[in-house]
Amino acid sequence: MLAIACTPSITYGAAKCSPVSYRQARSAMTSRLLAAGYSKPQVGFLMRNTDRMTSALRADKLNDKAKACGIDSARAYVLGCLDKQLFPLEANSSSPLDATRQPQGFWGRKRLTERELLYIGHFRACLGAAQKFLFRG
Repeated sequence: MLAIACTPSITYGAAKCSPVSYRQARSAMTSRLLAAGYSKPQVGFLMRNTDRMTSALRADKLNDKAKACGIDSARAYVLGCLDKQLFPLEANSSSPLDATRQPQGFWGRKRLTERELLYIGHFRACLGAAQKFLFRG
């Protein structure tokens, strides 16, 4: 499932400013995750790490096209991308999403559920797309 997260379709809107703020996108993502069956502890864990990783995106590294939008828009883009990638797959997944695996220390945990790994895989792909299309070097 994680390989699907790396599809090039995540880059479709990279040149556009996000129509919502990061705060709005974060709130919407939190609601979507809870509605999709993620537990409150899972959502808290995922959103804390999402915040940590998106806050590392720096305004001084935005490329010329993204500077007009600003860093908040670039950070919101990551969550917008994630929303478009994660939820169509979530609805059609036949995997037992609460089964646990032991990846090598993803996001500071030794055991993660399939649902957490699905989120993390798509998040990393969207973060990578943002870094490639919205930021310099």
